[in-house]
Amino acid sequence: MPLPWQNPLPLDEYITSRVVIYYYSGRWIPIKYCRLIKAIELYRNAKLEGREIFIFPADFNSDDFSELDKNN
Repeated sequence: MPLPWQNPLPLDEYITSRVVIYYYSGRWIPIKYCRLIKAIELYRNAKLEGREIFIFPADFNSDDFSELDKNN
């Protein structure tokens, strides 16, 4: 799922924020919760392996995106 934009790296004060990593394969699949700094490392490793993961805030509700998928 290519995105037309990129986010800048977070400020130092946010690197210890808790996030959730998701994978998308017809639906959103949560993989794990971790700190943002670790999630960025995992994201880079996944990209090197040709995989794509998505990082969201810990309170992300994948059902919100599931509704969008149904409408498209």
